[in-house]
Amino acid sequence: MMKRIQLVLMTALLLVGWATAWAAKVDKSFNIKVGNKTRKYRLYVPNNVQDNTALVFCLHGTGGSSDMKQPNFDAIANEDGVIVVYGHGENVKFPFFGNMELPGWNSTGEWSGDIDYLLAVIEDVASKYSIDRNRIYCCGFSNGGMMTYTVANLLADKFAAFASISGYPINEFHLHHTGARPVPFLHIHGTNDDLVKSAYVSKIIDNIVARNGCNPVPETTTKSGKFTKKVYPAGEGGFPIVFYSMNGMGHSAETSNTEEGNASKTMWNYMKQYTLDSPCDPTLKWRPCIEQEGWTPKSHGWTINSGTTICSFGKEQNTSSNANVYPSLQFIEGDYRLTFNAVGDAGKQVTVQLKRLAGQKDVVFKESVEVGENRAIEFHIPDAWAEFNIAFTKEDAADNIEITNIEIHSCNTDEAAISDVQRSTSNVQRVFNLSGMRTEHPARGINIINGKKIVVK
Repeated sequence: MMKRIQLVLMTALLLVGWATAWAAKVDKSFNIKVGNKTRKYRLYVPNNVQDNTALVFCLHGTGGSSDMKQPNFDAIANEDGVIVVYGHGENVKFPFFGNMELPGWNSTGEWSGDIDYLLAVIEDVASKYSIDRNRIYCCGFSNGGMMTYTVANLLADKFAAFASISGYPINEFHLHHTGARPVPFLHIHGTNDDLVKSAYVSKIIDNIVARNGCNPVPETTTKSGKFTKKVYPAGEGGFPIVFYSMNGMGHSAETSNTEEGNASKTMWNYMKQYTLDSPCDPTLKWRPCIEQEGWTPKSHGWTINSGTTICSFGKEQNTSSNANVYPSLQFIEGDYRLTFNAVGDAGKQVTVQLKRLAGQKDVVFKESVEVGENRAIEFHIPDAWAEFNIAFTKEDAADNIEITNIEIHSCNTDEAAISDVQRSTSNVQRVFNLSGMRTEHPARGINIINGKKIVVK
């Protein structure tokens, strides 16, 4: 009998110890001053929190709160010793909901008080705990997922990787993806989502795949009755993009049908692979890979081989019929370099035009180059943000010309100086001359003159 009592006591002590080990050290709300406003966030710190640990932001949907914990990362924090912030949005007027004011996020892709809030929360948490600033992550549900896209656009130098469930920019919001670098991103969406409609999510994925320079032909895995998973392999200088289409799932913050049996765990397993030190090319702004075997650019918003048009991308907005989601080519203010190959009839000319799609709809540049490899044009965008059409045309519809290896890179000196090593791509090597003097690439015969124009000899 005594031995049995001792065994029971020992078991009870072990259970108490186990429960204590996995209990939250902190699970409460904090107030924080952001400008002239007082805002709050909920902090979850596990009992086994690690020094120099990762920090994960979870952003709720419209009408939600930090107490709802969407997506819920408590169990992940307990398992991996990471800190979780559950953000709390202010009241936002949502035209989509009849101009109702509901707690949510200004997920416009532009700077707002919500961005200031996230930065302030990082500093507040860092004042309390030891965090690894190279391992800060952002994920969200619904409007919180929309905000996650905005964070990826504006704070790619602060957050290492991103994930969204049931949320991408729609209606009054719009996908701005012109950030400081390519970003790792995972998206989960239900096939039966009729609020943030599943019908449009593929265009969002297309845009971010091209922004990262990924292979647009995904590696696809299907689990019958559960999901179709598409992994878009990273190209040079970018990151892989992952998209889960969940069979039968509606507008939800959770699903048990991913490989891990938990959507939050799936998002975390993807995000935690990356840090701000993960190598990438911050100058890479767009690589559509239209020549990729097995991909049909025409079905992804491109005009291909139509009269004298060899290829063209970027069309007018039509928000009344497409929820403000469409194929889009975007740039912010800065200097850029377009490179491409024009393969075909020798001696023929190709005209390249970049045209703004809103406002005055003016032509940024219109240049003609001779058919050949390693064609290059530099251009300047004066706008804070704008959308564009790019078109490659030929003189005669009968000319046999194909455009391949299209890439656009930033050639701003601040981004060029991020790496001391020379970056290269499959179609042209770039040599950055930060002094603005003439630089010659001996192997390619490419001249950079005062950072304004590349002449292909």
